[in-house]
Amino acid sequence: MRRRLRGLSERDWRVIDRALVLAVLVIAELELQFVEAGKGSLALNIPFVALMVGVLWWRRSHPLLTLVAVVCLGVLGEALLTGPPDMFSQVLVIITACYSVAAHADRRPAFAGLAIAALGVIGVSVSVDPGDIFFPLVFFVIVPWTFGRVLRNQLMLARELAEKAERAEHAREEDERRAILAERGRIARELHDVLAHNLSVIVVQAGAARRIVARDPERAGEAAELIGRTGREALAELRHLLGPLRKGEGEPLSGPPSLSRLDRLIARARQAGLPVELRVEGKPVALPPGIDLTAYRVVQEGLTNALKHAGDARAKVTVRYEPWEVVLEVEDDGVGPERRAALSDAGGGHGLVGMRERVALYHGLLQAGRRRGGGFAVRARLPTVTARTNGAAAASAPPTKRAAT
Repeated sequence: MRRRLRGLSERDWRVIDRALVLAVLVIAELELQFVEAGKGSLALNIPFVALMVGVLWWRRSHPLLTLVAVVCLGVLGEALLTGPPDMFSQVLVIITACYSVAAHADRRPAFAGLAIAALGVIGVSVSVDPGDIFFPLVFFVIVPWTFGRVLRNQLMLARELAEKAERAEHAREEDERRAILAERGRIARELHDVLAHNLSVIVVQAGAARRIVARDPERAGEAAELIGRTGREALAELRHLLGPLRKGEGEPLSGPPSLSRLDRLIARARQAGLPVELRVEGKPVALPPGIDLTAYRVVQEGLTNALKHAGDARAKVTVRYEPWEVVLEVEDDGVGPERRAALSDAGGGHGLVGMRERVALYHGLLQAGRRRGGGFAVRARLPTVTARTNGAAAASAPPTKRAAT
């Protein structure tokens, strides 16, 4: 029933109000023909009753004024013509007006209407029968007013709950949209990291193989073998990344890239022609999966930049485990392009700039730029715990220190 009431439009309510006024008017005019205790002529009572009933037309838009008009007309009718005590239709008009002021007016006008209706009914009751005040006051004023107020509160509560549900649905849709955008960004970064590194190795080896294929077929074959192995590893990482998008149809891997597989990344860079030295300082600790993957990508990005820009150079990778952080350093002694010190020029849209965002996601710090002694350096600090994996440890960890490049 409540859902049906909420489903009615403003036009439907106007039709209902007109039908109500018409029905009460017909009842009142018929009642005038048979009332025995009526006062005044029928020619005066007919328009008077029609006016009193017609005021209900505005009971929804102007409830307090409607009630005041009904009470005044009721008192005037009882004094000069046929009043409410002698006509049920006029009592019905008073009940409707009391209900309307409670159901459609704000708090103060509603209580003002209650007081006005109570005074009017008490005045008429005293003039007709001083011993019978309780019944008309309670059943003609208080009961319909209370019913209208309760119904109004229920409808307002239902409307408020509906609005909250709608806001919650919009918030859920917005959260879902943000999650989709974040996942797309994550996949874009992963694709860049996988493709940029592996394709750099392939391009370097393909160029080397083309130059030496005539004079050193054995080394050219080794380069071709490295190209094939790098391509297979890239495909495996892509299947691991995109497999969930195909409902689990991707080929199984030993797991996502992590610092535990850093030696394979270093070996591939060496085979591509970049001498790399790996140093691990401190006692290795298990890192949360997201931080472990980010640490691997930082080293991968640093080696990729060295392969592409350093030229004939050497690189050094340092992984240092501190009490609350893991520090990653990728340094080379190459010359590179003149503008290589600019961060935006070093990594493009998803290069070092994207890596800085990835590191910042875990409240870490990434810096990249020229070294004082020549070459280029990429340094990152990442926490070894997260609030989700170890809230107490993360809370007690010291703040991230800024490392100068």
